[in-house]
Amino acid sequence: MNTFDLISEHYDRGRLGYSNDIYNALVGYGLAPSHAILDLGCGTGLASAPLIENGYHVTGVDPSEPMLAIAKRNLPSGTWQSGSAESLPFKDRSFDVVVSGQAFHRMEPETAMAEVRRVLRPGGIVGIWWKSLVTGDPIKEARLDVGLEMGVPKITTQHPPFKAFYAAKWKESALRVLPWRTSTTLSSFLEYERSRAVVHEQFSNNVEAYISNLEERLHALLGPGDPLVPLSYSQFLYLAKK
Repeated sequence: MNTFDLISEHYDRGRLGYSNDIYNALVGYGLAPSHAILDLGCGTGLASAPLIENGYHVTGVDPSEPMLAIAKRNLPSGTWQSGSAESLPFKDRSFDVVVSGQAFHRMEPETAMAEVRRVLRPGGIVGIWWKSLVTGDPIKEARLDVGLEMGVPKITTQHPPFKAFYAAKWKESALRVLPWRTSTTLSSFLEYERSRAVVHEQFSNNVEAYISNLEERLHALLGPGDPLVPLSYSQFLYLAKK
């Protein structure tokens, strides 16, 4: 059982997803309702949900069965299949579009990108993205401060150097940086923290102590009860055409 198997329910309850700007950019880049879409590292279907809810056909692939079970439960009209990005269980040229949200840093980049190219049809589209709290965001600073006080100096996900993306010899490629200001309740934000694999990997048996300390810090910052937590993200969307 891997980390994502253990955190799947927290992931379902706490993850916010992504702004409409991501999907508008994909449409602007050529995404069409007739396209067959592969969601690589789909998890619980977070990146797929807006597509499926707007009538697109999405096939999601992920190695975590508990994550896939939630995707099947929440989004039954999608197609969900167990598999790894490094050895996709699909024939050559099976998809018009491949997307991946907040997942590619968990893959072996060169092998996964070769598989993306293999299953993508000529002229097909790739959209790979992450979101990160901006530098100086008070919530990000509180999170980092609590980590430091507990002897964990780095609890942020490192996005990989994107050499594999640019080395894939796409017909064209582009990067969009899309700001997103949003909010969630404190209880949901704490579930989000529980859903971060890096938190479990860094804090191990002290995850709940970290959550408790962070909750205390955020109550001091935002007030009692279940206040709204303001969040300021940068979303990084890598686009390409085969």
